Amino acid sequence: MNENIVAVCISGKQEAWSIPEIPFYCHTEGYRDFPHYPPVKTRERIGYLAERRNAAHKRALELHPNTEHFLSIDSYYLSYVHEIRHLLQEYSNYNAECVLGATNWFSDYSRIPLKLRYWDTWATPEMKDKRFDYYPRHEGLPEGWENVRGCGGFAVYPRWVWERRGYGVPEPFPEAGNEVNYLCQCPQISSYVSLNVRVFRETPKEIRDRSLINRLRTTLKVGTRLGVRRPLIGEMHRLGPEPMREDSLD
Repeated sequence: MNENIVAVCISGKQEAWSIPEIPFYCHTEGYRDFPHYPPVKTRERIGYLAERRNAAHKRALELHPNTEHFLSIDSYYLSYVHEIRHLLQEYSNYNAECVLGATNWFSDYSRIPLKLRYWDTWATPEMKDKRFDYYPRHEGLPEGWENVRGCGGFAVYPRWVWERRGYGVPEPFPEAGNEVNYLCQCPQISSYVSLNVRVFRETPKEIRDRSLINRLRTTLKVGTRLGVRRPLIGEMHRLGPEPMREDSLD
């Protein structure tokens, strides 16, 4: 594992950290509450997040001036100790500098059967249509790595990337992504996500609590467009959710 890595988090409260050999700084100043789902794609919110992330990195360097690498990690992922260590090990073993992120997933109850889908497709559009069992093998890259435009809220990168680029609002906005994509636009370095490191987000209640009827309606929209007859309401009441199959995890 690389020495002189500092973990940086932004939150509304001081968060617990379970890897004592890695210094940790949690930045709580200036917290504002925004809805987490659906994500608010406004300049105001992304500018706010960029400002807080930059302030957190600046303060972390004041506390740990010998820092060589940053692990930027959102509070949702702090309990994934094994995955944190695994990501840092892959980062350390790679023979070139890079931005490397974990992959983040959630259980999508909006359709039947349930599917595991990629969470942060705004930052990482390359993963939008990838199945949960997708496992890339690209020439010149470690197995499981995918070249992407942004790495989301769980990524490690050299100090100089932040010093040279920092966080900001990418252009054209919002098509270019969020503050993480701005950082990953830093010249002379590539960004990847590792499918060897998977973490899970809690399913938003707006999706989790959808009624069976609404889930069926969402599912059957595809069938309707293809000319498949929509079942009558009485038929829909008789239907039940299919068991989840491995081949349906897309």
